[in-house]
Amino acid sequence: MKTIIQWSMMLILLSAASAYADDIRTKQRELDSLCEDARQEKLAPLREKYIEECVEKQGKERDYCTRFYRDYGERSGNRPAFFYDLPECVKVWEFKKSSR
Repeated sequence: MKTIIQWSMMLILLSAASAYADDIRTKQRELDSLCEDARQEKLAPLREKYIEECVEKQGKERDYCTRFYRDYGERSGNRPAFFYDLPECVKVWEFKKSSR
């Protein structure tokens, strides 16, 4: 009887831990999404500016310029990505630190 109770307790604890981990992952995904949305909102006008300069000043095709600048502001090589200092992104970092 004692063994059955111990196994039951262990299953309950494992179920609770699994549910908690799922909640953490869901919250993390939500925060990541908010951060990326905020970053893309800031990056879009910058990309458009560089695309326009590419077309007007360099005389290149718009398709070429759009492809060339499509990842402007993202991490590349040793260059960090832009705008991870936005409040939405700081929340992501703080949540990651607190949920370890």
